[in-house]
Amino acid sequence: MTKKKWLWLTGSVLVIALLVGAVFGIKYYREAQEVPVKLVAMGDSLTEGVGDEDKNGGYVGIIPDELEEESNVPSVKTSNYGVSGNKITQLEKRLKTNKTFQQDVKNANVITITIGGNDVMAILQSRLLDVDVADFTKANKNFQQELENLLTDIRSYNKNAAVFLMGIYNPYTTYFSDIKEFDEVIANWNKASEKTVQKYDNVYFVPIAKVLENRDKSNKDKPNPLLSDDYFHPNHQGYEKISTELDKAIVKQLNEGNIPK
Repeated sequence: MTKKKWLWLTGSVLVIALLVGAVFGIKYYREAQEVPVKLVAMGDSLTEGVGDEDKNGGYVGIIPDELEEESNVPSVKTSNYGVSGNKITQLEKRLKTNKTFQQDVKNANVITITIGGNDVMAILQSRLLDVDVADFTKANKNFQQELENLLTDIRSYNKNAAVFLMGIYNPYTTYFSDIKEFDEVIANWNKASEKTVQKYDNVYFVPIAKVLENRDKSNKDKPNPLLSDDYFHPNHQGYEKISTELDKAIVKQLNEGNIPK
C-alpha cells in the first residue's frame, strides 16, 4: 500500500470515528438534558376536572400533551388528587393522612395546586352575593396561614420539586358584572397568595383569572363561553386556557433548570 493510500485510509477512518462519536455525543447530551415530568396535582374541583365535558380530567388531562411538545420532556406521568368541594384545610388533612398521596408527592418533580375557590365561595354564599370586602379580610388572612402550612407540609415530603399554585377567578363577570367588590376580593386573595408563595424556594404563582374571566359587554347577562353549564367551573375550552398558562410556567422553570430529574 502506497503512503498516499495509507494516509487516505487513515484519514477516512478518523473522519468516520469522529462522526460516530459526534452522533453518540449529541445523543448523550440530549438525554442528559431531558427531564421526565412526574406531576402530582392536588386541590379542589379544578384539579378533579369538574365541568370538562370531554371527561378528560380538566387541565390534568390536557397538560401532558402540551409538555411533551417540548424537546427536553420525553414523558409526563400524572397523579390526580383533586377532590370537588375541598377547602384548604380539607386538602391539608388528606395530605397528612393519605400515605399513597404522600408517597406520590415524594416522587414528584412537579406539583400543581388549585385551592381557595371554595374558601371564598363559602363566605359569598352565606352573604347571598351581598359582598362586603371586609368579610373576606379575616378569611384571606386565615387562608394564607393555612397555605403556608400546606407548603411546609409539601416540603417535608419533597424539598426539591417545583410547586405551582394557580390563582382563583371570578366566575360571575357576565351575570353580576356590577358587583365590583367581588373583583376586589378575588384580586386581594390572589395578591396575598402570590406573596405567600414567594416565601418559599421553587414555588410559583400562576394567575388564571385573566384568561377565564369574560368581560365582553356583548356577553353581559349571558353565559361565560369558557365555563360549563353550572356557570362556575371551566368547560374543556376553559381548562385548555388554564393548561396553557400552567404549561408556560412549567416550561420556564424547566428551561431555567429548576425542575429536578
